[in-house]
Amino acid sequence: MKSAWLKKEDTEELLILFNGWGMDRRIGDHLLKESRCEEFTQDLLLCYDYSSVELDSEVLEEMRHYRRISLIAWSFGVWVAQQTSLPPVTGAIAINGTLFPVDAEKGIRPDIFEATLSTWSDENRQRFYRRMCSNSQTLALFSCMSPERPASDQQQELAQLKSLFLHHNATKSAWSYDHAIIGGRDLVFPAQQQFAAWKGVPATIISDMPHFPFLHFRNLQEALACLSK
Repeated sequence: MKSAWLKKEDTEELLILFNGWGMDRRIGDHLLKESRCEEFTQDLLLCYDYSSVELDSEVLEEMRHYRRISLIAWSFGVWVAQQTSLPPVTGAIAINGTLFPVDAEKGIRPDIFEATLSTWSDENRQRFYRRMCSNSQTLALFSCMSPERPASDQQQELAQLKSLFLHHNATKSAWSYDHAIIGGRDLVFPAQQQFAAWKGVPATIISDMPHFPFLHFRNLQEALACLSK
């Protein structure tokens, strides 16, 4: 796993953002820019590129100095976050993802996952992005922060995630998600599967939100506000 300190000013509170599969730091940079306009006060650590579920020991040691740690995870990052050894998390939000990432009833159908992995290419990546964004307005926003990674690198990450899914339990950590945000127009993790996965967990349903959620959540504060619901 790769990580990047997007904001580190030795505050008492840390927000960890677990990105989706295939992404890089550009989404995090965009969200931080939008959040600073609203006086974002936490330090911010971004996690992405899940070749493993382990963080560097130096990063983990720095995280232990914070009085409060919040977490936002998106897509496959929802599962990865719970497999990662973290200090105590005081509040966690899952967006358009589940703890059963490849599952016919609570995640992505296995046949769809396998087809995505086996046919991934530059051309199919563009099809996936259109499916992920669902509409032209969301796609235009995503295009401003789409990852600068070759398709072969993303495919390798997805293959590694497949191996991780097969060899790790559904959950590992002592913390659990406090709130799930479900997009009604998610074509990657369909809303019906998310409903099944998050039974008993407080949820916010946004009927017109596709898999890419950051047109609806313009900054980090808007997502964190769900913890108070």
